[in-house]
Order: sequence, then structure tokens, then C-alpha cells
Amino acid sequence: MAAVELADSMTPQTLWARLRRDWLVTEQADLRWFDLVKDRLAQLEQHAAENAFEPDARPMLLLAEREPLEFLAGFWAGLLADWDIALANASWGEQEWQSVSRLVSPTVTWPSTRRCRFSTYTRPMPDVLENRQSEPAILIPTGGSSGQIKFAHHTWSTLVAAAVGFCAHFYPGQPVASYCVLPLYHVSGLMQVFRTSLSGGQLVLLPFKSLLSAPPDSLPAAPLPGAFLSLVPTQLERLIRAGRSLWLSQFYCILLGGAPPWPSLLKRAAADRLPLCLSYGMTETAAMVTAMTPGFFRSFAAFATEQPSSLSSGYAMPHASVQIEQAGRRLPPNEVGQVVVRSSAIAHGYYNAPSASFAKNTFYTDDLGYLDTQGELHITGRASGKIISGGENIFPAEVEAALRSTQQVMDVCVLGLPDAEWGEVVTAAYVPASKTVSPESLKSALVSANAARLQLSRYKHPKRWIALPKLPRNAQGKLNRSRLLAQIKTQSSASAQG
Repeated sequence: MAAVELADSMTPQTLWARLRRDWLVTEQADLRWFDLVKDRLAQLEQHAAENAFEPDARPMLLLAEREPLEFLAGFWAGLLADWDIALANASWGEQEWQSVSRLVSPTVTWPSTRRCRFSTYTRPMPDVLENRQSEPAILIPTGGSSGQIKFAHHTWSTLVAAAVGFCAHFYPGQPVASYCVLPLYHVSGLMQVFRTSLSGGQLVLLPFKSLLSAPPDSLPAAPLPGAFLSLVPTQLERLIRAGRSLWLSQFYCILLGGAPPWPSLLKRAAADRLPLCLSYGMTETAAMVTAMTPGFFRSFAAFATEQPSSLSSGYAMPHASVQIEQAGRRLPPNEVGQVVVRSSAIAHGYYNAPSASFAKNTFYTDDLGYLDTQGELHITGRASGKIISGGENIFPAEVEAALRSTQQVMDVCVLGLPDAEWGEVVTAAYVPASKTVSPESLKSALVSANAARLQLSRYKHPKRWIALPKLPRNAQGKLNRSRLLAQIKTQSSASAQG
């Protein structure tokens, strides 16, 4: 059955009935996950039989399994039992778990040894009941790296719509093979479960750390024909530095998302002939809603020439439309405004947390960008991340790209800090690439880059520089802003005292 024919007919139960036991591939080729699902489903059914749930109070499974096989077994069991499911990061701290407790009131938590202050069952609060849909909820966390967790309220239908749109865009009617190095509780990992299972393909789980550290002669065998690999830019950078380009070049497509890639990374990937596909999406949209077309990413190297920053995030995929708006008015091509996504894959909102960002099948993002005359999406920055220094608008991504192009930083984040003179002062928190790197060498490199017509205006140059051993990022490469600000405050206090 072609993937595009599955949207209206497939349910968790019918999909499970046709799913091959070898759909999942791990390093150990372990098939015990299939029996694990049956065992977990029996546990949920027994719990439901022993507890009288009210008709409008569907039980909630909180899934915090660290081991992928256990996670998948719990997820499939929750789907088959028609429970609400909340996905969780097993590495969250106490602050995050307290936030989760208030948000979802779980009936069952797996693993049961998870240190949580949860009751085994509580009647959901009235506002939670109002947030329920006719379908069970699939709650995907977002924002957890800062402790301010929100759950995007998806359902089987929204996630299937996104998976079907993906298949129609990239590989219509064909099984999808996907190599997953991303966390399964994250939308970028979870959607690989949906794409591969719905299309009749295969999901290959690869621990990223082992892929990075393995000797070149012990890397996994050549990818399956037509296989996809999803990475965030930080992962791609690390793999290229580790000499993995030859292995990476064998994939049909390397999906790159989660954060804006920097021009020097794109040029290196092009030089190594990697089939990159730039895309745009987020948890609220069930991952990708725009992507390059197959004909483009298969010839990526030919396009990423002297101006890789001109590359776009591609076209709207079949299940979505993207518009650029300002104050409710649709803008013409090449004008920058708010990115608005409309799709049947849009979440129903944030669970137990009303937000004006959502309307029916519509999400008003925090991103700024424009559509060119060909309909391709270009992201220019985030509205909430804009720095206003001396009355000038500055977007961090542009400054970060210029700093990365100097080859003097391993990692960098540009942000605006309060300043009596400037309102906000452009600040660069960076990880030096060597002991010789200093604010003076970086300033000089930026001036030289301007001479080379990279055109970073002088008012955008950082006025404050903070060298750090490491920037606090999560597994997807996203920055923990609150932790970074705490590091900056601590370092500033230490410098003042010294």
C-alpha cells in the first residue's frame, strides 16, 4: 500500500497488525521489542481493569524510558491501549519533573523507578478536560532544556498527516528507511517512527556517540538503498570533523533541521558531496513543513557555491502551506515578516497551557522570514531573539554565521544584554577553537571579512566577548538560554571580584 493512501484508513491497531517484526533494526538486531510491546500492553490493560476511570478522563501514560527499545515498547502499548501519552526526557532534573507533574497528572509512569512526585491516578483538572480531543493525546515536549516545559498536543491524526506529507514529498509510494540518531521523545526522532512504519519501511537505531567514536573501519555497513538520516547542524559538524563524510555521502538524503546551519558548514558539506536537504519545522508542526525538493538536494554541492547563505529551507510540503504575514496582512515575495504555517499536522495547542499562537490548523511562529519569487522559504531570525542596540535591529543568526566563518570558534551564541548606553549590547559567548583566539583576533577577523564583502555592518559587531569552555546545548543542539545567562552572570561576577 502506498504511503499516501494510508491517511484515512490507518489506525494504531491496523498498523500494528501489518507491521513486520524486523521493522526495527538495532546494533544487536534484537527482535525482543515486539514481545515487549505485548507485555507493556497487558500491563496497561490490567491497570485499566483494576481502576474505574471516568468516561471523560482518559488515563495518561508518562513515558520517560531512557533505553530506545523500552521507549518504543511503551509508546506502541500506549497507542494500542488508546491512552493519552506524554513523552519525556529521562535526563530532566527536579525542576522539569515538577513542571511535568503540574501539566499532565500521569496515571502511569514508565519507568516506575522514575523519581517523580506523582500520584498513581488523579482526576484531571477542568482545564485539562477542556483540552482533550476525541482522539487520545500524544504530547511532545518542547522547551524542556530551560525548565519551562510545554507539551505540544498532537494526536495520531496530526502525526500521520505529517508522515504522509513527508512520503509524498520525498518518496511517494515507496518504503522509507530512516537511520535515527536523535532522541525518540523529540519530534525529530518520533516522526521517523511514523514515516517508516506507515510506509512499510525500516527504522535503524544508531547511538550518535558510538557513530562518532567508532573507528572508520567499524562504521555501520552502507546505508539501505534510499535511506534518510536526520541531523541537527551541530551533529553534522562533529561527524564531518570526525572523518565520517564518506559514510554520510552514501545516504539518499541527509535531512538537516532543528537550528539554522552556518555557511561554513554548508560549504564543507558541499565540498564533501553530502546530499543535504535543508528544511524547516518544529514540534508544533510535527517536524518538517518545508524542504528542498529531491532534485535539488541530490545536487546540493552544485548549488552551495560562494554564497551558501542564499540557500533556502525549501518549498512547502504537500500537507502544509506557509505564508509571511505582518499584523494579519499577507506580505508579497521578498518582504520579511512573521512565518505562519497552516497544516492538518498542526498541534491542537499546548496541553493545559492556552496560547494565542494557535488557531484551527494554524500556527503563528516566532520566526521571521520571507518567501522568494519561487515560493522558497528563507528564515532570517526570531522575533523574540532580535537585539535592538542603539536603535538598530540586529538578528543574532547573521552575526553568529560571520563569527563561525572566521574558523576561530568551535561554538558561538550572540545575544543582547542590558546596557545603559546602548539599551542592549551585542554580546558573543563563544568557545575558542584554539588558545590563540581572543576578542582582538575575532574583531580583526570580522573587519577582514567585511573587506572581503561578507557585509556584516559594523554596528552588528559584538561589543562584549565572553569565552566559555562549552555552551549549554541539549541533544538536538538547541541552546539552554537560561543556563547560558547564568554562566555569563557567574563569570562576570568572578571577573569583577578578581
